Amino acid sequence: MRLPAILQGEARTRFLQGIAFGAVATMAIGFAWDGWVTGENARIMRASAETSGRMSVLVPLCVAQFTAADGAIAKFKATGPYSRENVVSEFVKSVASTSMDYSFAKACATGVETEIAKTATKT
Repeated sequence: MRLPAILQGEARTRFLQGIAFGAVATMAIGFAWDGWVTGENARIMRASAETSGRMSVLVPLCVAQFTAADGAIAKFKATGPYSRENVVSEFVKSVASTSMDYSFAKACATGVETEIAKTATKT
């Protein structure tokens, strides 16, 4: 059996170089323009999306728990803007089995501020 001319001699070398160049070019274009990501970047993106999704559900629940607590709104208004997360975490320890951490308390404090602004414009 005879090999095709493209797989013989100098042509074979050029053929294999073309395959290697094509593979490298495909990967470069894929990562640069097509949005391919490594496994670590995919893991980070998944964790970020999961946290964002969880926050979108838990923050309204946290705001409702906080506004239902006695004296919470008054203490929130009396506190400076840089320590409102501490007031929120003081009144709300956990929401739906999720313990209060800094980022969750900050998101909840922002939600409480928005809720207070809504009620202020309604009256």
